[in-house]
Amino acid sequence: MSTTIKLRRSAVAGRIPTTAQLELGEIAINTQDGKLYFKKYDAVANTESIVDISADLDANAILTLIKGVDGASSGLDADLLDGQDGTYYLDYNNFTNVPPATLDFTLEGKVTGTAFSNTGVMTVQTELANTGVTADTYGSASLVPILTIDEDGRITAASETSVAGVDSTVFTTANNTFTIGTADGGFFHTPIEAFNGISANNAFITNNITVGGLVDGRDIAADGAKLDLLEDGFDLTLTGKVTGFASSNTGVMSLTTELANTGVVADTYGSATSIPVITVDEDGRITTASTTSVAGVDDFTYESSNNSIVLQTGDGSFYIAPITTFGLNTDFDGGIDVTGDITVTGTVDGRDVATDGAKLDLIEDGATADQTAAEIMTAIQTVDGTGTGLDADLLDGQHASEIIASAVGQANANIGNGLVTISASNGLTGSGNFYLNDNGNTSISIEHSDTSSVGDVDNSDGSVLQDISFDTFGHAQSVSSTNLDDRYYTETELDAGQLDDRYYTETELDSGQLDNRYYTETELDAGQLNNLYYTETELDAGQLDNRYYTETALDGGQLDGRYYTETEADSRFVNVTGDTMSGKLTVNNDIEQQHSTFVSKTATTSATSQADLFSFPHSTFGSAEIVIQAKTGTTRHITKLLVTHDGSTAIGTEFGSVSTSGSDLATYDVEISGPLLTLKGTPASASSTTYKIIGTLITG
Repeated sequence: MSTTIKLRRSAVAGRIPTTAQLELGEIAINTQDGKLYFKKYDAVANTESIVDISADLDANAILTLIKGVDGASSGLDADLLDGQDGTYYLDYNNFTNVPPATLDFTLEGKVTGTAFSNTGVMTVQTELANTGVTADTYGSASLVPILTIDEDGRITAASETSVAGVDSTVFTTANNTFTIGTADGGFFHTPIEAFNGISANNAFITNNITVGGLVDGRDIAADGAKLDLLEDGFDLTLTGKVTGFASSNTGVMSLTTELANTGVVADTYGSATSIPVITVDEDGRITTASTTSVAGVDDFTYESSNNSIVLQTGDGSFYIAPITTFGLNTDFDGGIDVTGDITVTGTVDGRDVATDGAKLDLIEDGATADQTAAEIMTAIQTVDGTGTGLDADLLDGQHASEIIASAVGQANANIGNGLVTISASNGLTGSGNFYLNDNGNTSISIEHSDTSSVGDVDNSDGSVLQDISFDTFGHAQSVSSTNLDDRYYTETELDAGQLDDRYYTETELDSGQLDNRYYTETELDAGQLNNLYYTETELDAGQLDNRYYTETALDGGQLDGRYYTETEADSRFVNVTGDTMSGKLTVNNDIEQQHSTFVSKTATTSATSQADLFSFPHSTFGSAEIVIQAKTGTTRHITKLLVTHDGSTAIGTEFGSVSTSGSDLATYDVEISGPLLTLKGTPASASSTTYKIIGTLITG
């Protein structure tokens, strides 16, 4: 048996204690990360900080290294900027020196419409004036629309002219653009900048190749890092349908390739009146080529998803030409972006990538003596992002104030400084105006017109208001009153017996006025109801004994089999005002006291992943003392935790841990998620582990 006194610890990866969670001289351990922390106090600056004493570098040293590679295009995704997250800089209300957030204006002129906003986001519904052009569909298989556009970009006239066929085709390598020229002097341009699978006999690439997947099943970037440690100088030979040779001793490679002849006749295909028709084999190479008549080019696009040029003619036909094979030398000055794997049947720069990769797999990852600042930056980026708590000083080389100033400047440049005029009408008076870019406050007063001539009405006694008429603005136009004394009895009238002819008076009732409607006392005393109810004599004689328990029967314990006697209850139940129990008390639920609640729970795990064991509402309970017994087979492990929180972060200290095997069966942590504070356990074994949890939860 072993007994261990433990320091403050956490089993959650990445969790670092705050200065509020550690006392000076107290040590915190993250058992998941294998890190050790303590709190540092700077007496000169009167500041506190958390120091990671398990790392080779402290936070300031790491920050200095990061700054060496930080800046524009570094890839660092900061969580905060000058203490604010990204949503702060997207909120229009946080900008200064901007137009008022509440705008209400009307558009006039060629564009008309209205809009209103008090949130900084405005939707404007507009309508354009009619330009006189006839609404119709222009253009067909053999006609091209001709449009006249005014200085506002509106179409003012439309007609049609006959379309000419394709006159020429040219591919511009400077910008990777395929151009079709028509006989009427028109040109159609489409950039070719993405390929879904490429086969080439010869390909010259003068820029970088970016690969989103693998090359011959290898991660080139990872393998390249290992190859950088090997001696330069290698040869590449391509065999098969793609042949060629290349060598390099500098790490930069040029490939010269050649494709086998497919039998297609080398010629120019396509003219102003014809479209090329090609046959492609399984390798994506053109094996036959011919032409077909065209009614005129209607549309021309390039589909990067399948490397195809699509021509649409005026008769609704589509002509698709996949570009997947390059028989000639191809220069990629802008580089190549590949989102899938690259499969090479030969070598790359004279190297067999698959063979070299197999050797590189035997080299330990990250086998370098030291890490540079750039390598540290790369490692940080793998865990960087929203929620890390990283508060960057700069964002792409700019402070937050500079970003806001730039955004405000752009906002001012994009928002016109129009004059907004407000005039009241229809029962309202007042007017005013302001410019959209005004920085100062503007007050415009709107008041009701005086459309009512009704004076005050002061009624008395039984007179009350009866009718009031209003105009369309809700102003009173006339009032009338009525005297309720003429409609209802007054107090004086009622006191004088005004209602005596409607109800029996006390004198009338005293004289027996109702005797003909109800039994008199004399009649009842004479047994008037004896034929309806049991008489006293009958009841005394036991008339109801066959329906109810008699006093004798009850005295004899007739109900003892159905109810507890006073003696039995006193011996079995607790009096709410206080009592002494001589027997065992069994409670199958929580026990609530004035300022605490005692709980007893159980949980089971069958994996080594972290699991929720017990939760309680943190708004009700501020602290807790929790004892946990974990049992796997015949091995037991017991420990105690003291837990508290500040409403958002839970803090737990574990101590007094005892195990029958000398090692812990689980580690524990606490965290707040939503309304609950949860005790979490990480088992040491995937075997079934049972937890018995007892705790005292303290309110407040």
